[in-house]
This record gives sequence, C-alpha cells and structure tokens, in this order.
Amino acid sequence: MKLINKLLLLGIISIFFACSDDNDDPVVEVSSEFEENLSLDEWEYNDYSQGEYGNPEGWETSNPGTTFLGVVNAYEEMEDVVSGSAAKLETKEIAITGLASATIYTGQFDLNLSDPAKSAQLGVPYTKRPTSMSFNYKYTPGDVYKQYTGAVGTVIEDAVDSCLVYMYLQKREGDQILRVGTAAMQSSETVSDWTSRKLDVTYGEIANPEVGFKLREEETGWAAAETTPTHVIIVFASSSAGDFFRGANGSTLFVDNISIEY
Repeated sequence: MKLINKLLLLGIISIFFACSDDNDDPVVEVSSEFEENLSLDEWEYNDYSQGEYGNPEGWETSNPGTTFLGVVNAYEEMEDVVSGSAAKLETKEIAITGLASATIYTGQFDLNLSDPAKSAQLGVPYTKRPTSMSFNYKYTPGDVYKQYTGAVGTVIEDAVDSCLVYMYLQKREGDQILRVGTAAMQSSETVSDWTSRKLDVTYGEIANPEVGFKLREEETGWAAAETTPTHVIIVFASSSAGDFFRGANGSTLFVDNISIEY
C-alpha cells in the first residue's frame, strides 16, 4: 500500500515529478514529439484493471498514477471541441490521498518499482526560444473547495479552485537545473465558452515572481536571459494546488489547439 501511495502522489500533479537529466552537452536545435500533436487530436489508449485510459500522443497525463486506484481523470474530448479532439481534465476525489488534480504534461511516466520517485519524469529535450504559447480553453471550478488529509476533506470557506498552466524552459547541466524562460497563468475565473489565451515568455530572472512563475523545488536558480534551453516543461492542471491536496471535486479544464510562437 505504501508503494501504491507513493506512485499515486507522483501521478497526481507535476510538482512531485522528478526531472530527468540525461544530456549534459549543448545541442543543436531539438524538436520533441509533443510538437507534432499540439492540436491534441491524436490519442493513444492503454489498458488498466478497470478498462482503458487515453493520453494525447507525445504527451503524458495524470492517468498512469491515478489508475492505480481505478480512477481516470484525463480524457479525450471529441464533441465539445474547437476542432478535432481536445483534452478534458477533471479533478476527482480519490481514495488514500483524497484528491487527484488532472494534468497533461510534457514528459513520461515509466514505472520504477525499485525507486518510485523516478517513475515520472517531467520535461523533454528542447532547444528553441519561443516568444509565447497560445491555446483554447474552458474552465469551471468545482463547487466545494477542500483541504484533504488522507481521504478526509475539510471545507475551506470562500475559497475557489483555480486551473494552472505553464511553460518552463530550462537549462540542465550536471546537477544544475536553471530556469531560462517562463510563461504561466493561474485562474479561478469560470470560462464557459471556448476562449483563446496567449502567454508571453519572460526570459531570465523574475523579481518577486507570482504563483506559477516561481522556481520549482528542483530548480537551482535562474539562467541568463540569452541562455539556450535544453528542456521544456509544459503543464495544464485542473487544480493549481492539487500537489498540496487542495482543490474542488469536479473542477474541469478543457484544452485544445495549443500553439507555440517564435
């Protein structure tokens, strides 16, 4: 049970994901598989104990972690879309941890029984310097915001859930992981109709960064603004504080037609 719990925590939301660092040398411009499916139109399906779950090709989702307890919370949406298919991310109550925020992200989940912390790897090789990231989205926060301790949730009065979207460009070299560029948003606003959003990339250090712009736990500092990145992390999450087991059951984020501008 302890092993399952650890793996579930890894799959719920990105802050617990370990970042791999398997290339220390400068590289020429590198593209990644996720760029071939920014539209989120192509999905692949995997079996688990109670059926199957889908991941957009080139992307990973929270599903490999949550399906250990029989829950799928990231779906291919084929009807309520801008075009083709979209991703539907729904926060759900779940056994053991109480809450599972749904995510799609760049990276991979490879089960490692000897070292569970290495099962989820956030980020993929990427050496480009984009100016912005755009996407279409809808968001509805769930009705009741709670802090979960185990499977027990305590209502936090007057609090509203929020979605979180970010693109982090990193320079990984040896034991150092430096933040090169940042584009992010956190929003509690209900967006009922498909809406286009553009997030500009800020390069270099950000003074007094707001939520979504702060360094991740494993990042060791800020890179100079002119630095060429080696990796990119892109995350869409239905509950921004899911890593702290705070959020609202039923919070739902739809995402379609991602675009990266240069």
